[in-house]
Amino acid sequence: MQYLKLFHNDTEITESNPLSVGPLNASKNEVSEPLAVKLTVESGFSTYGDTTISFEGATSAKWSICDTEDGTYLETLTISDLVDATGVTFYVKAKATDDEQPCNDVSVKIKVEATIQAV
Repeated sequence: MQYLKLFHNDTEITESNPLSVGPLNASKNEVSEPLAVKLTVESGFSTYGDTTISFEGATSAKWSICDTEDGTYLETLTISDLVDATGVTFYVKAKATDDEQPCNDVSVKIKVEATIQAV
């Protein structure tokens, strides 16, 4: 059973349906607009303690995350509030840099670390 789920525009983010950003202009070191992502927990369960969200993969340093659309974007977000089936929305951005070739980079994954409990 997959307790945690991520959604963008009401569509679940999966390996076969990844979060898509861009295209971004690398020659201009372009940064994407913020994308709203919703984290939910399966009905009947919730998180316990802190939930940490970060990125992993070859170009993960080009991704950032924030709990508000217009706040300070960092490499990691820690959510102290309980996350349940209602969900919590956070925002992500990606950037392209002038040292990279145009490509469809699918190497980065959103990493969620949480303890799940029955409610």
